[in-house]
Amino acid sequence: MKILGYSLISCILFCYLSFCTIKAAAQSQPSTEISGKITTITNEALPFASLMLFNATDSKLVKGAVTDGSGAFIIGNVSPGNYYISGSVLGYKTYKSEIFTLAPEEKKVLGIIQLQTENKQLQTVTVTAQKPLIESKMDKVVMNVENSILATGNTAMDILQKAPGVTIDNGVISLVGKTNVMVLINDKQTYLSTEQLKDLLNSLQSNTIQSIELMTNPSAQYDAAGNAGIINIRIKKNDSFGTNADVNIGYGQGIYRKTNGGITVNHRSKILNIFANYNYSDREDFSSIDVNRSVLSSGTSTFFQSSSLEKFRYKNHSFKVGGDINISPRSVLGFVVDGYLWHGDSRLAGTTRVGPQPGVVDSSIVALNTGSFPANYFNYDVNYKLRLDTVGTELTFSGDYSTSTRKEAFYFNNQFLDENQNEYRPDYNFRNLAPQKIDIYVGKADFRHPFSKSSRLDAGFKYSAITIDNVLKYDILQNDGSYLNDERRSNQFIYDEKIGAAYANYNTQIGSYSIQAGLRVERTSSRGNLVTGGSIVEKSYTDLFPTLFLQKKIDNSNAITASYGRRIGRPDYASLNPFVYYIDQYTLRYGNPFLKPQYTNSYKIGYRFKNKYTVDLSYSKTKDGIAVIFVPDTKTKTIAQTDANLNSINSYSLNINAPVTFTNWWRSYNNVTLFYNQYNSDVIEGAQLQLEKLAWQASSNHTFTIDNKTSAELSGKYVSPNVYGVFNIKSYYGIDLGLRRAFLSNKMSVKLAVNDVFKTVGKRTSFSNLPNNSYTFDRNYDSRVVRLSISYKFGNIKLKSTDKNGSSAEEEKSRLNKL
Repeated sequence: MKILGYSLISCILFCYLSFCTIKAAAQSQPSTEISGKITTITNEALPFASLMLFNATDSKLVKGAVTDGSGAFIIGNVSPGNYYISGSVLGYKTYKSEIFTLAPEEKKVLGIIQLQTENKQLQTVTVTAQKPLIESKMDKVVMNVENSILATGNTAMDILQKAPGVTIDNGVISLVGKTNVMVLINDKQTYLSTEQLKDLLNSLQSNTIQSIELMTNPSAQYDAAGNAGIINIRIKKNDSFGTNADVNIGYGQGIYRKTNGGITVNHRSKILNIFANYNYSDREDFSSIDVNRSVLSSGTSTFFQSSSLEKFRYKNHSFKVGGDINISPRSVLGFVVDGYLWHGDSRLAGTTRVGPQPGVVDSSIVALNTGSFPANYFNYDVNYKLRLDTVGTELTFSGDYSTSTRKEAFYFNNQFLDENQNEYRPDYNFRNLAPQKIDIYVGKADFRHPFSKSSRLDAGFKYSAITIDNVLKYDILQNDGSYLNDERRSNQFIYDEKIGAAYANYNTQIGSYSIQAGLRVERTSSRGNLVTGGSIVEKSYTDLFPTLFLQKKIDNSNAITASYGRRIGRPDYASLNPFVYYIDQYTLRYGNPFLKPQYTNSYKIGYRFKNKYTVDLSYSKTKDGIAVIFVPDTKTKTIAQTDANLNSINSYSLNINAPVTFTNWWRSYNNVTLFYNQYNSDVIEGAQLQLEKLAWQASSNHTFTIDNKTSAELSGKYVSPNVYGVFNIKSYYGIDLGLRRAFLSNKMSVKLAVNDVFKTVGKRTSFSNLPNNSYTFDRNYDSRVVRLSISYKFGNIKLKSTDKNGSSAEEEKSRLNKL
């Protein structure tokens, strides 16, 4: 309830402190001042904290101040003498400094003052300060998942769909209307394909997540990948001494059931910090797809209308074990082993009708397809941190090894019927076996040195190497029940990539200006080997990625910001595999080994009002933008999905964030984003493409405190019609509701939530019109779910779930797209 506390006391403090300041003005010296910054013990800024300056001789109040949005404060025009300072904010213990002396014309810097969380016992009711659901900061938007009711029983994928500015369509994540988003977990990249990233995000339960950070223009310290920006998922951490455990179980019911459960155990002492968690989920889902397509060839049109219903079942085991050892007061050695075991099954029934015009059927294909896609992922990380002095100079080293496998097996059974529903040719049955093996090695070193309280240098190196071995076996079912391999449609593709990077990032403050300038250099070498065809494509290139951030403080409550950054989007690994993957007689997919990386230059200017409201205007231009396209063959009537470099993608956006406190029991966070995307290309079927549209999306999240044990949440989101690549996407909206009640002295929590109350989020429609071809996709999935979750804490319940470490691997895992 931090923001609620800030809002209630800030007006009172302002009037009182202003009076005290005027009263003390007569004894001021123009050139003296006292400054510092107030944060939590985890170095999170505390805005609207109150500062009181007392005379050490008689303990009389001399002056006061309130911290700004970054937690900083300045008390100016103070006479020389002996003083002490007191700092406080609702929900935290009051801080009182030692007595210090202020000399004539001295600008005394008190540094960082850390406040500890305070639990106050009021008639057996524990009141604890909580963060708002969504916070807007200078360089990012933070969604605090830890205490969210609507996150109950959900996965990371479910929660991301509720985040402001984020949309997800069939696993493709967009941020402020742009795709190619880099996903991190605890500042470390996931290095997984689209399918594997979906597996991971669907296996990551909400009870393990602390917050989600949305960054549209990251600094040079982060990998340069991700043209649209970065989504960083932070796992819960343990900050206190002792031992605790948290057990949770949940049940959800949509059209099909969804169950989950898990346990987290933490132990922290002065020397050793160990943690472990295990989560299990078993859920069922469905996807219905209707596709209408027309093909014009030699003046004759052919119409395809297909309808399919696919049912899925996913079982997932995920775990994490790790620890930190305090080798000395200045050095910490840590390790983490984490992973997941995933098993999915699917069963699809579908019919494709073919005819010269809609409603007239010449023939049909009836499909009954089954599949399984087991996968596993393991990551091993060792890290070491060394503090070199007492002012904050430190070195951090980390090494990672990640390995994952996925063994897809899909069986396609096709029956061919004429207009009278009689078989006119034998059934055609085949299977695709697609085992995959990925190995990733990452080494990283980072250095941080503060030159003063207002300036700091960060620098580092990183090296990553990845090997991906993909095998596709296309087998045809024989009359005797055995399968015969079709070598023409089978292949093996091995991809190797190495990236070396170095960066430097400098932060400083000059008067009312804050400046951050950075430069990152990356050297990429890749080799794609189509073993079956004996074709090899090798590439090497070096790029520079500068970043610049400026902030001008108008006063303690208002500021102007500006930023620039250059980023890269390397082709997804599977998009480089040129071999054809057959889905059915008329649908296939293949990659493009000659894809070039896409480069984006992004510019943003913003205004922060009263340390709460923000308005940002952004522009980005992407050269050789990569987009999914469909390539039809008018002779065979097939349609193929592949990737291509467009000429350019221009994106304009206006983003407004407005937190509002209506009463002391009702507060909200509201976001509106307008974006205008232009896709320009002349490679789509040899015809020029210019698809552009002004679109917008809005979200509003509300939290209600009913009493000291009961709270509720309401969340709404709307996405207008928009465009992506060659697709037009229709609008959708969704409403979520949640209720929470605490029992047994807050040790037990019961949460009830309804996701997508009106069953509107799961219905998505997109369409495209190209020369000689047009098609429309209507997709629906199980989005309206009622969830009940119960959690119980044992031991020291002041502890948070622990997870201080993660993989140092970053950019590569997210690019294993569609493998």
